[in-house]
Amino acid sequence: MSASEAVIHEVLLLQIEAPDGNVNLCGGGFIDFDAGNGLERFDAEHPVYGVIVELDAFERAIKGQAESSSLALAPNPEAPLSAWYREDLAFARVRSWIGRIEADGKTVLAADLLGDALVDYPARSIAEDGAQTLELALISRDQLLFFVNEGNVCSERFLKSVWPCEDGFNNCTDVQIPVPWGVAAPPQSGGAQSGGGGFSGGVINRDVIER
Repeated sequence: MSASEAVIHEVLLLQIEAPDGNVNLCGGGFIDFDAGNGLERFDAEHPVYGVIVELDAFERAIKGQAESSSLALAPNPEAPLSAWYREDLAFARVRSWIGRIEADGKTVLAADLLGDALVDYPARSIAEDGAQTLELALISRDQLLFFVNEGNVCSERFLKSVWPCEDGFNNCTDVQIPVPWGVAAPPQSGGAQSGGGGFSGGVINRDVIER
């Protein structure tokens, strides 16, 4: 490449339409980009959701299933758990682009859309050093339109619709979770306890739903 040739710098842009406002992240520094609602600032780090750890490419659909992907974020360690590990992230729109940085070094006017997805379900993992990761399973937004509603099925999403924050499915995998089964609840004194997935006296109690 000669000294007179222009150097093209590209950056990853990510937007999560979270329930409490857009989460705009980029691969480094800060970028001004119009994702469709006017110019917005995209930063390398968000005060709650932290930084991008990994964004998998969408897998090609197999046997008519919707294309899927995943997004991993390292939340801000000082942010409360309830601020980023939340069930209402399900079906939040997630878009990603590769943008070309303009000569000013901070503006992207042209960008190629990498993916337009919805959050299938959120999950949390904890490393040996205690670092937490928010893992978002993504499903292609356009492919979701062709899904057939088959009712309640055995899935992570349906399990958590009955018992919010229940990590039973994750307990069957290598995901490290602080509560392997049931929902952590403060200890209660006196008598035998029962409930929909809480801890009581070190014993997990769960009501049976008759169908």
